[in-house]
Amino acid sequence: MSATPKLRYAKPDPDLFLAAAKRLGADITVSVVVEDSVWDLLAACRAKALGIGLLSGGYGQDELERAGAYRVYQDPADLLRHLDEVGVRAGE
Repeated sequence: MSATPKLRYAKPDPDLFLAAAKRLGADITVSVVVEDSVWDLLAACRAKALGIGLLSGGYGQDELERAGAYRVYQDPADLLRHLDEVGVRAGE
């Protein structure tokens, strides 16, 4: 793999998510970004990805939703129990 690309801007700019999608060969517009901060979710929204919030970062549900979270879960285990709500089928 090539060296990590230099990013011009930090979050909430979408550079990081766009670079990651490009490196993975993924379409960012059909990607799911799971994050726990307002800045991360703003960046995901600006990248046109589906943002999922986790309450593990110290922000409240209302703050994460206002930043663009489609859904908000307590922690990764809670998200795992509700994958069907974000369009992911178990085992895929």
